[in-house]
Amino acid sequence: MILESIKIVNIRSIKNLELTFPQTTMLFYGDIGSGKSSVLKAVEFALFGTLKSADLSGDSILRRGENKASVELTFLLDEDRYVIKRGLSKNKKGNVSQTKGYLVVNDNETSYAATDLRRKILEVFNYSVTRYERAQSIDLFRYTVYTPQESVKEILEADPNKRFEILKDVFGIEKYEVAIRNIKVVSDQLRHDITKITGKLNQFEGIEDKIPEKENEIRAQESKISSMEKESELKQNEINLIQKDLDEIKAKKEDVSKKIIELESRERTFKEHTELLEQLNKDLETAKNNIKLNEEEVKKIVLIELSTKLTEEQVREHISDVRKQTSETEKKKAVIEQKIKDINKLLDEGKCSLCGQEIHEEKRFKGELKDALDKVDSFSKEIKIFTEKIEKLGDDLKNLQEYSANKGKIELYEKLVEASKRQEEDSQKKLDEIMKKINKLQKEIEDILKAFKIADITELKKLESDIKENLDSSEEKIEKLKSQNKAIEIALSAERKTQEYLNKEVNELKAGLEEKAKLKEKLELYSEIKNWVIEQFPTLLRDIEREILISSARDFNTFFKEWFNILVESGNIEVEIRPDDFQPIINVDGYDSPFRDLSGGEKSAISLAYRLGLTKIINERYQDVKTKDLLILDEPTDGFSQQQVNRMQEIFDTLNTAQMIIISHERSLDSFITDIFTFKKTNHQTKAVKENEERMK
Repeated sequence: MILESIKIVNIRSIKNLELTFPQTTMLFYGDIGSGKSSVLKAVEFALFGTLKSADLSGDSILRRGENKASVELTFLLDEDRYVIKRGLSKNKKGNVSQTKGYLVVNDNETSYAATDLRRKILEVFNYSVTRYERAQSIDLFRYTVYTPQESVKEILEADPNKRFEILKDVFGIEKYEVAIRNIKVVSDQLRHDITKITGKLNQFEGIEDKIPEKENEIRAQESKISSMEKESELKQNEINLIQKDLDEIKAKKEDVSKKIIELESRERTFKEHTELLEQLNKDLETAKNNIKLNEEEVKKIVLIELSTKLTEEQVREHISDVRKQTSETEKKKAVIEQKIKDINKLLDEGKCSLCGQEIHEEKRFKGELKDALDKVDSFSKEIKIFTEKIEKLGDDLKNLQEYSANKGKIELYEKLVEASKRQEEDSQKKLDEIMKKINKLQKEIEDILKAFKIADITELKKLESDIKENLDSSEEKIEKLKSQNKAIEIALSAERKTQEYLNKEVNELKAGLEEKAKLKEKLELYSEIKNWVIEQFPTLLRDIEREILISSARDFNTFFKEWFNILVESGNIEVEIRPDDFQPIINVDGYDSPFRDLSGGEKSAISLAYRLGLTKIINERYQDVKTKDLLILDEPTDGFSQQQVNRMQEIFDTLNTAQMIIISHERSLDSFITDIFTFKKTNHQTKAVKENEERMK
């Protein structure tokens, strides 16, 4: 992991600060309390969220007087760019909690709950998710990347047993202790399983003697079944023989029954045809009589001679036309007659009935009266002519109607004659066909009776009755045999069920025998495993734990002594690591000396050598950890001379770390520092300036 940049808002003494981290060795320089460590706290918060045991609780890092805080950290890992965004928020009750976080990987952003974001970062770093997802301190990060100087001194001055437990957890040795504690759980489970297996084995006691007994029962049962099967076979053979005779009787009965049905059918048909023959003779006689009667009726009808060539329709049209002419003439006559009345009235009264004036032209009116009378006479003659014409046309129409009626009767009788002739012809044909069929049926009936050598159908029915009686007797006999055989089959089925049950019992006994053998093997295996778990496994775990501790302590001691001797050239102080509990042993002038009695520079040298040795060993033990390229040292040179500071370069070259941040309130590290950030606090706000660059926010 290589840090690239960070944006901090309202974290401890930092109001608003942005830093860009070069991939070099950097110095965070500034007075004590200027806010240098606040940047590192912000880095740790961005990665893992709040951690109470690591002095990273929400209350401790939220800037006083503020309700919100945020950190945005950008770092590179395996050629990918990661951006983590975390925040804090204080509610009205004064409780500080984490807000939703975000992780951006190569510009792809995903939101996470605070705990889920920590889990994701642990996965990215290849840290143990199980160990650290709910932990209050990320020990692996604290002892390989960033350990506040006071924390190292606390480890050195802590109770040896407590320190040893912490280091065992960091080295991953604690899991062997957990395994040893779990031995009792495993052994108890094994004892439970062994007891359970023993109980099952007891269920199979004496199973070896039961199998021969059951096999003898099976052989006896097989003999019994074989005898019953032979008896059933004999019964079936007898049934088959009777069945064969029965089938022949059934076939004969069926043939006789069919012939009886056939004979009855032919006799019914013969009777029907005979009756039909009688009817056809009657129909033929009726047809002949009808022909004679209809021909006589035709001769009786006389057609009158017509005086007109017009049709009935034409005559009716002429009558209609003449009547119209008569009506029109009568209307004209009525008009003239009214005029005559008016003139006569005028001449009689001598004056106009409308205006009362006297008439002076009597001669003219008399002349008009004469003309009117002449017209009335003319109209009367015309009406008489029309009436005579209508009477004549009426007579013609009556003659036409009588002619048509008689002609229709003639045609009808002629048709009836034709129909009767056709009926006569058809009846004769049918009569001939029926006679042929009657002759044929009579021959077929004679053939059927001749085949059975009998005179009539009565004898054939007697034969059918005798066959049926024989059939019933055979069926009764075969049913009795089938009933007997069914009883044998039922008994045989029961015996076979018994045999199946016995076979099943034997198979189960054999399976039980196999199961018993497997349980014995399993019991032996579980007993061996139990003995190994109880007697050998704890020793093996202790040996592994001891070997890891010895190996870690040996390598740790090598780096610790080497790097302490580089930092402290005085020959009167010797140091080493006690492998049992990783306690640093300090010898001054041949006498053991407690850590607290050392000078400030000596304490710093031992602390730095212990811290870097711890980082070196852990990084070597955790090859897959992704945070090995970053090292952060907090006040590592407290009490060092300039010569000791200069000798630190040799140790750092051995570590070969890609990016390093050193926090110090001294400028004595300039000789091997690439970039320097100067921190100052003004008006309770931390500001940082990179040398030769403008002030950073």
